[in-house]
Amino acid sequence: MACETADPVVEMKSTASSVCDDAVALDDAFDRGLLSHLVRHAAREAEASDNAIEFVLGVTQEQLEVIASFAELTAADLALSGGAPAPDDEQLMLRELLMQHRSQPGDIGEWLACIIARRSMEPNHLWEDLGLPERPDLTRLLMRHFRSLAANNTRNMRWKRYLYRAICESEGFSMCPSPTCDACSEFHICYSDESGPSALARNGRDGKPLVSE
Repeated sequence: MACETADPVVEMKSTASSVCDDAVALDDAFDRGLLSHLVRHAAREAEASDNAIEFVLGVTQEQLEVIASFAELTAADLALSGGAPAPDDEQLMLRELLMQHRSQPGDIGEWLACIIARRSMEPNHLWEDLGLPERPDLTRLLMRHFRSLAANNTRNMRWKRYLYRAICESEGFSMCPSPTCDACSEFHICYSDESGPSALARNGRDGKPLVSE
């Protein structure tokens, strides 16, 4: 009786399916861990500032409940909620820009657009104000969920400056008075180093990087 041999086509398809499943699982784990970081950071800030967590995070109470469930957070992980005022025009413009470039289906991109727009109002590096351990985590977030926008940041401009520049350019304006960035008087602001201790470290809390580069 002849020995049966495995069909290489079937094996190839099975392997490809397995790799695809693994990639999806990793992406889901990243999104879940990412949102957990964002919510926990906002909860600490809300508690310290006596603000509602929805205000700090830039989402509605309904969105917060769904996010908390997706990120497997409990009530103990959240500050007291109390609603938030409507976002101002600046937040809405940035939110709309991000939504135009959303690259993943589902609600996560919408949640992140709201959160990024709100946290961009804060004074520190965007990755810090989001509560992420390192800047590469923000880069991966943007490349995964807003790829067409993030991919154009070819010169590694600070993300907050880049997003605002993208808004200005979409409205027909430019942040730079010079025709090229190299000649701009604010070059050091846009391209200076963003490394350093994260807000998590300064607060005495461990922050494991979501992605290493």
